[in-house]
Amino acid sequence: MNRPLACLACLLFFVRPLAAAGDDPPDFSREVLPILSDKCFVCHGPDAAELGEDMRRLDSFAAAHEATETGRAIDAKAPHQSLILQRVFSADDPMPPEDADKQLSDAEKGILKRWIEGGGNYAKHWAFVPPVKTALPAGSDNPIDAFIKVRLQQRRLDFAPRADRPTLARRVALLLTGLPPEPEQLQQYLGDNSPGAYARLVEQLLDSPRFGEHQARYWLDAVRYGDTHGLHLDNRRGIYPYRDWVVRAFNRNLPLDDFITWQLAGDLLPDATVEQKLATGFVRLNPSTSEGGAIPAEFQAKNNFDRTETLGTVLLGVSMTCARCHTHKYDPITHADYYGLLAFFNSTAESPMDGNKYEYGPTLRVPSDQRAWEQWAALMQQGDDLVRSSVDALKSQQKPPVADNTAAMLRWLAADDSPFAGTATQQQALALGDQLEALTQQFTTTLVAQELPKPRVTRVLHRGEYTSPTGEALTPAVLPVMGSLPNAAPSNRLGLARWLTSREHPTVSRVLINRIWQRTLGYGLVRTPEDFGVQGQQPTHPELLDWLAVELQDSNWDLQHMLRLMVHSRTFQQSSAWRSDVDDPENRLYARATSYRMDAEMIRDMGLWASSLLDPTMGGEGVKPYQPSGMWLAMAHPASNTKKYERDSGQRLYRRSLYVYWKRTSPHPMMTLFDAPDRESSCVRRSRTNTSLQSLGLLNETQRIEMSRKLAERLLQDETDDNRRIDRLFLKLACRVATDVERQVCEKLLGAMRQRFGDEPDAARQLLSTGESPTNEKLSIVEVAAWSQVVTAVMASDAAIVVY
Repeated sequence: MNRPLACLACLLFFVRPLAAAGDDPPDFSREVLPILSDKCFVCHGPDAAELGEDMRRLDSFAAAHEATETGRAIDAKAPHQSLILQRVFSADDPMPPEDADKQLSDAEKGILKRWIEGGGNYAKHWAFVPPVKTALPAGSDNPIDAFIKVRLQQRRLDFAPRADRPTLARRVALLLTGLPPEPEQLQQYLGDNSPGAYARLVEQLLDSPRFGEHQARYWLDAVRYGDTHGLHLDNRRGIYPYRDWVVRAFNRNLPLDDFITWQLAGDLLPDATVEQKLATGFVRLNPSTSEGGAIPAEFQAKNNFDRTETLGTVLLGVSMTCARCHTHKYDPITHADYYGLLAFFNSTAESPMDGNKYEYGPTLRVPSDQRAWEQWAALMQQGDDLVRSSVDALKSQQKPPVADNTAAMLRWLAADDSPFAGTATQQQALALGDQLEALTQQFTTTLVAQELPKPRVTRVLHRGEYTSPTGEALTPAVLPVMGSLPNAAPSNRLGLARWLTSREHPTVSRVLINRIWQRTLGYGLVRTPEDFGVQGQQPTHPELLDWLAVELQDSNWDLQHMLRLMVHSRTFQQSSAWRSDVDDPENRLYARATSYRMDAEMIRDMGLWASSLLDPTMGGEGVKPYQPSGMWLAMAHPASNTKKYERDSGQRLYRRSLYVYWKRTSPHPMMTLFDAPDRESSCVRRSRTNTSLQSLGLLNETQRIEMSRKLAERLLQDETDDNRRIDRLFLKLACRVATDVERQVCEKLLGAMRQRFGDEPDAARQLLSTGESPTNEKLSIVEVAAWSQVVTAVMASDAAIVVY
């Protein structure tokens, strides 16, 4: 067999169906390129020459159309002579070979034939072209519905019926806050039949401090937040104030372009504020070590690999890992491109080795929890007001101020030689200074980014080996396939942030809006949110994705605006009931709402909330609720300061799951059981598994039992008969009363448990001793125990743990 022809044959091996045959040439970016990339570029991409001089490159128009002794892979003037088509349609020596596991279908062959007959033209992958808004299809008030409806009508379908009001209230509350609506909130909404009732509910939820906590969880997964270093000793790390800043940023609805800029380069902004510097904790979240024998130069490289690849996943939507060692075999990212991007992170001031320290500098002193932040902000506002009035007075006397920031001005105003000595202004400055000083004594430290005065030298590392730098020193540079630095943007992290948030950037707004859609509708428009490259899936609704991406930019990167747009759509408000008239098991048409099991944090928080155990305190160092003894010890190095799990007590046991201490080598077992990531690397899409072990945990874990007995006590105290208690239970967890079948099951279980605990009161006492919260001694132990078992069962059922 002729070697070039044999090599070209792999072009068609293991391809997938993309479009029906037709007269028009197929779309190269969305139909042809995925085929070439999937099985071709691994041999016929940028590294083709490494496999042999005669290996043909197919990753560019010029190479594929080039004339050689054996012919052209694509011959635009004589398509029938194209080597690709000759082999695809060969009866004697076809490609793929007859004994191959996967063969080309007629439709797949047709795509390639129509492409070559149409000239074999190439085009840029869709995700690397900046998004544009297309004209809205007619027929719907909501832009989202307009695009969704087009696809539905092509299949002669329409939206599913609207979800009933209790279901919709629960769905939107869980989406925005991670918790069901408060009972009074739900009843107010259900009793309000005016047209604006739903909009008012949405605004209440967006205004809740629980909104920021819930939205922060997704971001912390993506940026791999953890309370420990992550490697070797996995010691404590002082960075939880960054987590709390993320919560505040979402609650303030900080524009997402600022949200990105502050995290990447807040320290490089002019007159950077404390919070802007604090936000750069993002740069410091990579796992780190100080293991004996570890080589600093090696971990300087590894730390930067982690940051570069996390940036690729979180904001660029491309896998960068391949390009660490060689030019990317699928996406147009060269080996040098990777290291140009890495150079932005190579000059931060921290040591490559963390010293196993909590304060792994550079660090910043900041308020220790949300309440302290509020106190500090209030005092600083008073200081700003006092300074402003003082500056105005100085200007009127033509005396310039002697300092350019609030803290320095307050010290000057309080000084004995100040022009305000002996005045009320000086007394106010003294009082504010004393209060601020007292508050700062309670500050904690947090890891932040800081640039070196002289940048480190960055070179390409051959095969990613830190011992093999090659070529000239690199200037920090963005990926050419995604554009260039904006005019006047510096070649540092601030310039990188300006590039990422520029209107011309092709992926960032798409990547962000896709993940917002994913957590709102259950699945992303691109169902590979970590990979928008040619190996990723195509968007189900490309025009809608682009419209939303541009709308995000047009709205000043307003997250809440985008969420409003989504939750007010008919697409979101549909029933999630299965439709027998729609052949779409993966719901790619969005002809119904998607139902799915809640994430680990939501399951725990739902139980704490329903049982009235949830502690609303925000911020502060991570909490340690119940977990089996010895888990950390079994996983830890003997010298680790996190080898012993010291469980908290009191209200800290009942804090929201966002604040649970995140030990990277051993996250809380109930988090892991329900598919939470370890956060050693970026995660932008959690798995959703269903296992028997999950049921075991839901029915037996200490905090689950404690939640159940406390909710059982409330049911017995607040309601007078079993029917009302069952309805109250379902209203709490599912925002509706029980169905007849659910009621019958609960009554049967209740009867059996009354019999059991009536016969075995010691078993009832043992059950009710689970957990630290006190029992209500006025209630019958048999009744509380029996109802606890009913509550446990319902809290573990789909009615409670599924978003529907």
